[in-house]
Amino acid sequence: MSSPKTIALLVTEAVLDISGLICNGFIVIVIIQWTKCRTLASIEQLLLSLALSNGCVTIVIGVFHFGFASEDNFSSLIFEIWYSFFFFAVIFRYWLTALLCFFYCIKIVSSTHTFFLWCKLRMSWLIPRLLVGSVIIALLAFIVSLSTMHISPQESPVANDTMLTRGKLLKETITSFDMFFSAVGSGCPFLVVLLCSILVVASLCGHICQMSGKEPHLRSFQTKAHIKAAGTVLSLLLLYLLFFIVQTFSMTENIEYSEEFILAVMAVYSPAQAAILVLNNPKLKKGLSLMVQRIKL
Repeated sequence: MSSPKTIALLVTEAVLDISGLICNGFIVIVIIQWTKCRTLASIEQLLLSLALSNGCVTIVIGVFHFGFASEDNFSSLIFEIWYSFFFFAVIFRYWLTALLCFFYCIKIVSSTHTFFLWCKLRMSWLIPRLLVGSVIIALLAFIVSLSTMHISPQESPVANDTMLTRGKLLKETITSFDMFFSAVGSGCPFLVVLLCSILVVASLCGHICQMSGKEPHLRSFQTKAHIKAAGTVLSLLLLYLLFFIVQTFSMTENIEYSEEFILAVMAVYSPAQAAILVLNNPKLKKGLSLMVQRIKL
């Protein structure tokens, strides 16, 4: 029989998983409605892809929470496949977050550098290709993960391949894969998000200094746009940083950590990121207001 602590944890995780599906499902539904009357802009393609990836991660985490809640349901082969799908979805989400921050950085930062000018002029051409590149990177990581984690019966030192033996081998395989996961999967996108955040904040500070002597209404309008973009990028950076730290702790065997806290942070990431995207996008925010009004009626 499950303990009250386990039941409370499962209930909390269920609420977070359902919230993540609802929030990201809202973004997907709204943006799909836009496709019926026009072509999606670059930012809308990114938001749609990010909402879909968040939904996939939520489902994969939910499978772990409830599918592997009992040790009787655990199978090393199933866990290998699950971990590879989880790896694919998380890496794809990491790179999409980096692309979104890159988009805001290019749009907001005022620079005469050739790279910035080239990106500004070709943003609508660049974003779809970067999305395809993110999928390719995630797929390659999925293939490498699955092939690295696969444990064949011949590799087992025991003739009768017990669950205990396979569990130990699987744990060793995941541990050897952590360096690649941290460096390529989360480290590189994190550096992109961090660099974009620094550039956006620096641009905001420079913009405020430039606008200090201009008309109040003009200063207010342009500054608000910069502040909103900076707030979005910094919010994504803080959320990313929290998930990155928790992920690193979960991979470190020598550090004592709370499993419940790690699972909670993993589950809360999707609804939190969806809330950031909705509240900082005027069109999605308007769609949310219309939906709330319809519900009240």
